[in-house]
This record gives sequence, C-alpha cells and structure tokens, in this order.
Amino acid sequence: MISADVPGSPQWAQVLISALGLFGGASGLGVIATITVQRRKLKADTAGALTDAALTLVQPLRNRVTELEAEALAVREQLTVSRRELHELRATVWDLTRTLDRWREAIMAPGATIGRVRTLVADDVHRPPTRRPIQRHHDEDRPDR
Repeated sequence: MISADVPGSPQWAQVLISALGLFGGASGLGVIATITVQRRKLKADTAGALTDAALTLVQPLRNRVTELEAEALAVREQLTVSRRELHELRATVWDLTRTLDRWREAIMAPGATIGRVRTLVADDVHRPPTRRPIQRHHDEDRPDR
C-alpha cells in the first residue's frame, strides 16, 4: 500500500490502485513465466519447422542425386561396351589391312599369276583372323608399309 496520503484522492482509490498493483505484479510474474515457457516452445516449434522445411528441400535433391548416380553407372557400362566394340573394330580393320597388303604384294610381285593370287585369296578367306594386341595410340593402328 501507498503509505503517503495524496491530497485530493479518495482512500478507496488508493486501495484499488494498490490491489491492482499487487495483482498486476503477480500476473506480471505469471506473464513473464508464460512468455519464458512459450518462448522455449516457440524455439522448439521453429526448429521443427525449419527441419521439416530443410527435409522438404533436401529430399528432391537426394532423389536427383540417386537418379544421376544410376545414369552415371549406365554411362560407365555403355563406355565399357563401346571400348570393347572399338577394340574389336580396330582388330578387324588391322586384319583387313594386313590382308589387303598381302594381296597387293601378291598382285604386284614380278612372278604373279592368276593361279597364285587365287590360291592366296582362298587361303586368306578360310584363315581365322589374327588378333592384334590393343593399341593405345591412333598412330599405331596402321601397319607399317
């Protein structure tokens, strides 16, 4: 209670103001306690909302990364197949080049006859192709002449 008498104010008003101050002080503490508890809850709710939003944004990225990894694996497999096919094609070209070189030598030989050329061609047709080792450089794909 206010101990000093204020002139011109009725006694009942001073009591009312003092009572409101006491109740207001208690409710003020209640408000502070409520705000503190609600603030913690608000922080937890905010963290939960941020986590949900982050997961919502991250999930499509995870899905895309999974798709890209699958595509990369498929491309690697196709690259392996392509390299094998390229090796086979190089070996075939090498075999055909060697065959043509032999035929040209037989045709251009000073003692060449139609019979010898036919025999050489028949032997080459029935001969299994020779496989050359894998060459790493493009310049090595052509036989020396």
